[in-house]
Amino acid sequence: MKQNVLIRCDASKEIGLGHVTRCLVLAQQFKKDSNKVFFAIRENEIAMKKLQESGFQYFLPSSNDYNSWLQNITDTQNINIFIGDVRDGLAKKTIQEFKQKGILCVAIDEPSEYAKECDLCFYPPHAQIDVNQYKGKVYQGFEYVLLRDEFYKKYQKRYNKKPHILVMMGGTDAHNLSYKVVQQLLNTNFNGKISVVINQNHPDFTKLSVLSENVKIHSNIDDMAIFLTQIDFAIITFGVTAYELVAMQVPSYHICLDDDHYSASKFFEKNGYAKCLNKIDIGDLKDINLSILQKNTITNIVLKTILTHL
Repeated sequence: MKQNVLIRCDASKEIGLGHVTRCLVLAQQFKKDSNKVFFAIRENEIAMKKLQESGFQYFLPSSNDYNSWLQNITDTQNINIFIGDVRDGLAKKTIQEFKQKGILCVAIDEPSEYAKECDLCFYPPHAQIDVNQYKGKVYQGFEYVLLRDEFYKKYQKRYNKKPHILVMMGGTDAHNLSYKVVQQLLNTNFNGKISVVINQNHPDFTKLSVLSENVKIHSNIDDMAIFLTQIDFAIITFGVTAYELVAMQVPSYHICLDDDHYSASKFFEKNGYAKCLNKIDIGDLKDINLSILQKNTITNIVLKTILTHL
């Protein structure tokens, strides 16, 4: 039976693209099976552009009443599945009304209270949750992390004579960290190649492009998994990329911008996948260890789990 799916998520300069990126993974999988997928988003140029490029229809708030906005979409589009990945006060009441309509409700890595009313909840292994407070089924582990299809293929890893480091401070680099990190690496007399992924519209793009002949700038990468086969080490702000690096067996340093990210990154550090830094600890990059990663497998089975509960 074909399903009508509504996904509630956002992107912005402040929160980056991670929520929309991982929700697009699910959306594209649903679309492959001829299901209809709609997004409900706040009005933001970054989010709208991302969804337009991916070919998905989206709805912007039609009123200041959060609940009425979403209830109207579910009624007019005959929604069967609701998927939430937000941090903006979505109420338990909204989920309860969805369930009364027979809508399957799903939460993705969601710390908000509404998740406790959902039928299905998916969390990474580091999430600190009490499953006894949830009315639905809770799934937790690396196998429930949403990654793009390209990260489930097998690749031949390139071995470089001189280390190749990736610097990636999120899709928007809202804190202007890329230039600071690259400067710190160059100040340590790093003898290798540095690739920086940064939006071409970022104010530091030009400065980075002329900083050193050992620094190469990338604005758009078509296949990140293939790109990562040539990377020996990465320095990133914590987010979706942290899981992609584990999948591709690339050790990394995480620069954490808030307490939630720091807590999550500590799990990676404890298990030997990465090292965790606060934003103010950029100076500690002088002690980079290029061989900290232990092997682990990430397998995405979220979609299959959702469909088996319909």
